[in-house]
Amino acid sequence: MRAARLGALFLTALSVLLLTGCFGSRETDETAYVLAMGFDKGEKDNMVVTVSIANTKVIAGMAGGAGGAKEEGRNVLVQSVETYGPLAGLEQLSSVTGRHLSLLHTKAYIFSEELAKEGLADWVSTMSRYYELRATSYVFVCRGKAKDFLEKNQPPLELSPTKQYELIGSLSRAHGFYKNAMFLNFHQDVKSWSAEPSLPLVAIHEGGLETAKPGLKKGGGYEPGRYFAGELPVSGANKAQIMGTAVFRGSKMVGAISGEETRYYLMLRGEFENGFFSFVDPVLHEPALIGFTVHQARSPKYVTSINEDGTVTIDVDIYLEADLSAMLKGINYENPDLKPVIEEAFSMYVQQGCQNLIKRTQEEYKADIFNFGYRLKRHFWTVQTWHDFNWLERYPEAQVSVTVHTRVRRTGLMLKTSPSKED
Repeated sequence: MRAARLGALFLTALSVLLLTGCFGSRETDETAYVLAMGFDKGEKDNMVVTVSIANTKVIAGMAGGAGGAKEEGRNVLVQSVETYGPLAGLEQLSSVTGRHLSLLHTKAYIFSEELAKEGLADWVSTMSRYYELRATSYVFVCRGKAKDFLEKNQPPLELSPTKQYELIGSLSRAHGFYKNAMFLNFHQDVKSWSAEPSLPLVAIHEGGLETAKPGLKKGGGYEPGRYFAGELPVSGANKAQIMGTAVFRGSKMVGAISGEETRYYLMLRGEFENGFFSFVDPVLHEPALIGFTVHQARSPKYVTSINEDGTVTIDVDIYLEADLSAMLKGINYENPDLKPVIEEAFSMYVQQGCQNLIKRTQEEYKADIFNFGYRLKRHFWTVQTWHDFNWLERYPEAQVSVTVHTRVRRTGLMLKTSPSKED
C-alpha cells in the first residue's frame, strides 16, 4: 500500500514537471515576424511570394529617440521568392533569413490583380488551414505587382509599419473610399450562396499631380473619389494609395469600382460612416457647387419579394444626414424654406449614383456585392431550396429600386448666407 502511494506521488510530481515545460516554444531572437505578405504570378506556373519582415533592430533604435542608439535603414526587410505555394515560400525564405518566419503578427495579405483575375480560391483555402494565420488580417488586391507595393510602401508618419494597416479601418470610416475586408470575411463570401466577395484596391502611384482629371469648367467631374488606387493626383514621400474596390464573382476578380462608387456601395450595404460630397447647386446650376458632410442616419430598409414567374423585386430606402459644409455662391440655404430644395437635390444625386452602380454590377459584373441575397433568402424555409433557387445567377434580372432620404441637420458656422458683391 505504501509502495502504491509512493508510486502515485512520483507520477504526480513527474507530470507536474512535464506540464510546465515549453518544448514547442521559440525564443524571440529565433523568430522573424511577417507584417505583410504579397502574392504575384510567377513564371512556369509558379507564384512569387513577398514578405515584409519587421526589422526589430531598426524599430528599437528609432523608438529610443535621443537617448537610444539610432539605427539606420528601413524598419522592414522585404524579401521575395518564386515558389509553388505560400507556405512553401515561407519555408524557403526562412532558410535565407536564418529565422522562423511567423504569421502571428501579419496584418495584411496582398494579391496582385493578375493573380486575382485567375482566381484566389486555392490560395485562400491553403492559407486558411495554417495555424498561425490570423483571420482578422486585412486582404487587398494590388493594381500592379504586390512585390512592388511592399517594396515601395514607406509610411513616413508611422514608427511601426503595422500601424498603417491598423489605421486602414478607421480611415475607411472617415471617407468611405474603400471597403475593409478581413481574411475571414473574404473566405466566407467566396463560399457563400448569397453574395459575392469584394476587396479594397491598393497601388503605387509613381507620378505626381499630372494624373488629375479635368475640373468642372473643362467638362470634368467634381467627385473627390472618382479615382482608382494608383491614379490619385497626390505627390509626397509615400507612393502607396488605397482607393476603390475590386469586384469578384466567386473567387475571380471581374472588375473594379472607383472610390466614389464605393461610397454608394457602402450605403447600399448600410456600412457608410462619413464622407464629403459635392453636387451641383439646384438653383444656380453649374459651375456652382454645394458641399455636404454626410453620414448614414440608420440602416437601410429592404423590402424583397419573389413574383410568380420567379423574378425578384428589391426596394431599398437609404437614410442620410448631412451638414452644409461649403457653398460657392451666396444663396441663403440656411432658410428653413430652402432646405428641402437642397435635400431633394442631394437625394436625387445619390439615388442616381446608387442606381447606376447596381445596373453596372448586374450588366457588366453580374455580381451581387450588396448582400441582397441575405435579405432574400428569408423567403425560403430550407437551405436546399435556397441553393436550388440559384440567386447569384438570377441577380442580373432582378428589379432593384433605390430611394434616398436626406435631412440637413446643421449648417456649419453660418446662420445666414448673404450674397457677396460678385454674386
